[in-house]
Amino acid sequence: MDNELWEKLEGKKVLVAGDFMIDRYIEGEVRRISPEAPVPVIEVRSEREVPGGAGNVINNILSLGGAARAVGCLGTDAEGDALLSMLKGRGADVSFIFRDKARPTIVKTRVVSGFQQFLRYDKEKIAPPSVECMRFFRLHEEEIFEGADIVLLSDYGKGTFTQECAQFFIQGARRRGLKVVVDPKGRDYSRYYGATVCTPNLKELKEASGMPAESEEELLAAAEMVRGENGLGNVLVTRSEKGMSLIPGAKGKKDDYPALAKEVIDVTGAGDTVVSVIALALAAGLPFSKACKMANRAASVVVSKFGSATATRVELIGDSLSKKETIPQKDAALLADCLRAQGKKIVFTNGCFDILHAGHISSFRRARELGDVLVVGLNSDASVRRIKGEKRPVIGEKDRAALLLGLETVDYVIIFGEDTPEGLIREIRPDVLVKGKDWESKQPVAGQRFVESYGGRVAFMQLEEGLSTTSIIEKIKKSYAD
Repeated sequence: MDNELWEKLEGKKVLVAGDFMIDRYIEGEVRRISPEAPVPVIEVRSEREVPGGAGNVINNILSLGGAARAVGCLGTDAEGDALLSMLKGRGADVSFIFRDKARPTIVKTRVVSGFQQFLRYDKEKIAPPSVECMRFFRLHEEEIFEGADIVLLSDYGKGTFTQECAQFFIQGARRRGLKVVVDPKGRDYSRYYGATVCTPNLKELKEASGMPAESEEELLAAAEMVRGENGLGNVLVTRSEKGMSLIPGAKGKKDDYPALAKEVIDVTGAGDTVVSVIALALAAGLPFSKACKMANRAASVVVSKFGSATATRVELIGDSLSKKETIPQKDAALLADCLRAQGKKIVFTNGCFDILHAGHISSFRRARELGDVLVVGLNSDASVRRIKGEKRPVIGEKDRAALLLGLETVDYVIIFGEDTPEGLIREIRPDVLVKGKDWESKQPVAGQRFVESYGGRVAFMQLEEGLSTTSIIEKIKKSYAD
């Protein structure tokens, strides 16, 4: 599991400055054409609002366990109140959002049916930050940067990032030894001078460089020109179905990261996801190579959703969980969350399984039929010794786990060190707990009351007559007694 990498992002604080807005979705069904004009009539079923622009960046950061501070400008209107409430409700620090009565809060409204967008209309006023806004930023500079691990500029081309404003954040970050990630817009990248990494998409790279970027050589030349002429440390080009390419400081070098998405439904906000992961990974001290791989993975999750979406750690780890793997006990709850997010019905059983025999194999097969995934809790060597005696186990825990994972019916093995699986069961919360029939008279078995408390059930499996590890050991001892 690569859970450890994603865990490193937790708690990292990102200062997000940029164009904050509301993404509004009016969703419905199209059943007829209007008699007034040749246009579809949408029967509205629902309306929803989510933070957009730099607000979607913050959503992504928070969904990955990071912390975010929003810095920008909103109107004094009801939409501004609503957006602040949304961001604050998600856990963002909104103390440094300046409210400007001359600047309406940006709202992008999309009318959609299914996954088809029929219309978008925008309420916005593109203008630079006011004198009062910049005065507010300067007055609170120390508090704005306090505690930040990295700075991220989310430029949606709505006027926030003038040369003065962009450099306020970039130079402020550099004075404090902080890296700066920029999601750019427009042709003039000189205002991003000094940024650690800039993340244009292919279209934006062509506009900024004034050069073609169709071939790999052209892309490299365009990115190097943008990087060199504007004093940027690195350029990361997002390339849709081709993934992304990192052009670092070393001249003539390009690192490619192929796209991982299996299904593309909507690319809205994928760039926000990329910059969010890049910022968190760099803040965690990870190298660019790992940051790019993680961002690529997160983008593949987001493009499979509709609208401004985010990726959670559970989703990111879920697809990377390989079956036939021994899962560390500390990741048991995360494994279960990943499986449930995929709609899987979890079956759990446990035991020492010291000498694997036909009875075990039969029990696993029947247990697996009760759900979608079979997770086996395996007693550690130390716990087997406490339960069975000092001469056991005959086979060590790693080899016992390998044998279990070699069975088609066993999906995951978790080695636990306690004498009973009660704690492990509480972490996994299985839908079905399976025990041998010989435990039926000893009810309640470990974990039974807990499983039944949330609607799970306990199944007692009939055992194969005359088959047990103890009997096999005794038979071997008798056979080789001489």
